[in-house]
Amino acid sequence: MTERVVGIGAGAKELATEDMILNIGPQHPSTHGVLRLRLTLDGERIATAEPIIGYMHRGAEKLFEVRDYRQIIMLANRHDWLSGFANELGVVLAAERMLGMEPPVRAVWARTLLAELNRALNHLMFLGSYPSNWAR
Repeated sequence: MTERVVGIGAGAKELATEDMILNIGPQHPSTHGVLRLRLTLDGERIATAEPIIGYMHRGAEKLFEVRDYRQIIMLANRHDWLSGFANELGVVLAAERMLGMEPPVRAVWARTLLAELNRALNHLMFLGSYPSNWAR
């Protein structure tokens, strides 16, 4: 196990400390697939770090259990407002595989094109919002 020193101030070695549990994250309920860290701190040193992954703020899995295929597509589309088509595509591909369906070649090309356009738009959204942070 690697021990990381966060920072030791003057006189810290003489001070008595006790372990403290610190939860870091999830930072915001609208972040998707967020990471939470449960840290055990010994003073300013991290003794253990337990990653807890997979928080979904909407409980999508439970929503999917009580809906049919058409309703699930619409919900999956809303997981990430920048790449809704990619989430929708995952649900559609899973349903097609479970049903043993083979989509036409034209549909595969159209899906690929839309997914790549969506990916490009995500990058453009980042590039468009990044300079506004510099102005502050």
